[in-house]
Amino acid sequence: MLKNNSLLWIVYGVLFLALILIFFFWMEKDSPENVNSVIFSYPSEEISFAWESVPMWENDYRNKQRFDKEFLNTSNNLYQFYLYVKRYPLYKDYMREQLEVYSIPDDFMYLPIAESALRNDVVSSAWAGWIWQFMPETAKIYGLRVDDEIDERYHFEKATVAAMQYFTKLYEDFWDWALVAAAYNRWENGLRRDMQSQWIDNYFDLYLNEETSRYVFRILAIKYVMQSYFEKQDFINTMIGGVYSKPETKTITVWQIDDLRAWSIDNGYKYTDIKELNAWILGNTIPAGSWEILVVDV
Repeated sequence: MLKNNSLLWIVYGVLFLALILIFFFWMEKDSPENVNSVIFSYPSEEISFAWESVPMWENDYRNKQRFDKEFLNTSNNLYQFYLYVKRYPLYKDYMREQLEVYSIPDDFMYLPIAESALRNDVVSSAWAGWIWQFMPETAKIYGLRVDDEIDERYHFEKATVAAMQYFTKLYEDFWDWALVAAAYNRWENGLRRDMQSQWIDNYFDLYLNEETSRYVFRILAIKYVMQSYFEKQDFINTMIGGVYSKPETKTITVWQIDDLRAWSIDNGYKYTDIKELNAWILGNTIPAGSWEILVVDV
């Protein structure tokens, strides 16, 4: 009896292995991409940031190490990658439009991914907020209202325009796009002190604090991983359950609202939609004045 049972388990094991082999053969043969399609290839072309080649030849081995570290971290953190890929369509069109308006390189599309992974609920320990991770003081300089009732860092369109204006100002200061990105991370005064103390006028030769030293290379890694994604996005999007899309919305003008919950019910809207679409409204009220808000177009 024991011998028969052992033989039966052997048969089951052989059948199980056969099923596994058939599965992988099918994946390799019939899938438009095989399992390795989610492993991103190291870029074969010259690595560049904002139209400028990144120095990575023999004498600049540090830059290659910096890029490799960020590329491997980014391309292997699939959980994080898939989430910002899903969020990317929500924001890309407006960001690209504003980059063109302000004549800012397309590579700055990837900066907010490096900042926040396009999460709309990120607040740093220093109170930098939302997708562009504006500090409250900087946000106010560029025309955003930030107080206990309204925080326009959470207004995507307004914050994006403010970011473009900030990039433009930084470029007028540094005349180099890599330094603009570094200054966005480091603050311009800190970066300027580093440049002056080292007598260096380019990002790739500067000795910087770890976060800023990695920053441009993180953006570069995201850029090249995203480019690889674009080549196979239909397959990856199917694999991850599709990407996010905005609901059909319309803009309406409202005035002071003392109870947003009651107003939502009275006007046939879901309170949760109002809060999600207008995250810049911090509480349950809208202060005096005229305000444009997004609502679901039912």
